[in-house]
Amino acid sequence: MKNIFQSLSIATLLGLFVPFISSCSDDEEVFNEWNATYVSLQRNDYLSGNVKKFNLTHDANGIGGDEIKMAFTVKTQKAVSTDMVIALSAKSETEGLDASQIVLSSSQVTLKEGQMTSEEITATVDPTIFASIMEKTSFSFSVSISNVTTNDKNTVISSSLSTLPVIINKAAYCNLKSGIPSNSQLISNRAGWIINVEEGVEGAPNNLIDGKTGTDVALNNKGFWFTVDLGEAKVLTGIKTNHWANAYAPFRGTCKNLCFRLLFFAIKNLCSTFVLQSYSNVRESISKAIKLHTPFGVQRIF
Repeated sequence: MKNIFQSLSIATLLGLFVPFISSCSDDEEVFNEWNATYVSLQRNDYLSGNVKKFNLTHDANGIGGDEIKMAFTVKTQKAVSTDMVIALSAKSETEGLDASQIVLSSSQVTLKEGQMTSEEITATVDPTIFASIMEKTSFSFSVSISNVTTNDKNTVISSSLSTLPVIINKAAYCNLKSGIPSNSQLISNRAGWIINVEEGVEGAPNNLIDGKTGTDVALNNKGFWFTVDLGEAKVLTGIKTNHWANAYAPFRGTCKNLCFRLLFFAIKNLCSTFVLQSYSNVRESISKAIKLHTPFGVQRIF
């Protein structure tokens, strides 16, 4: 009896092992994630954050700020066993930036057998394409791996590291610079000027143009808009303001009947003077009304 049970046990064990061995053989013919070669993209400055950001300025001299140039490489986590060709593509995510305006130094790179990192690739955008946009706005695009050609069947494009996102932040057009306009003088006759301030602002609106530094308009812990209607078209070359401290200076504004925006920055001096520069590079511009924004309060303007 013992011999019979021993024979049955061995036969049973053999029956269990056969299909297991067959399964292992089948697995070798399909994708093996544990032994795969993963293809990814990596920016040269990858330690600075997951999203690459560029900041642009915009004034009478054109677009300035960062150079829109992203350098990156194609990488694998181990040396490739055979030559690999990687195709790249760029995609715009917002209006105002076309994919054709995103220039790749190469749309295809090759990893030679034994390599883990490709040569450097760059993605660039010419900032002058944004010169006609006056508003503050942002644009986004991405560079991705679109295809990999290789004889190594156990190769896969990384699902989380195959795309490089980019954001371009463009400031609103600013036609001001700190300084005193040449060949200019303050307008002394302010008869007929109309001042409007937002509801809740303390102080008489005319305090802004009474020429006194002891009067003001203000609003606690909140910024507000005020408008100065000059009553008629004036040729303006600059704007002068008095405020209690640099943090109280007007920092944003618009002029009616103009094709550009005035932007005010808080500066260190209590008395701030700005030179107007028009979008068409003409220094003098005609305006009938000026609208300004201040963080807290202003003593006077002009």
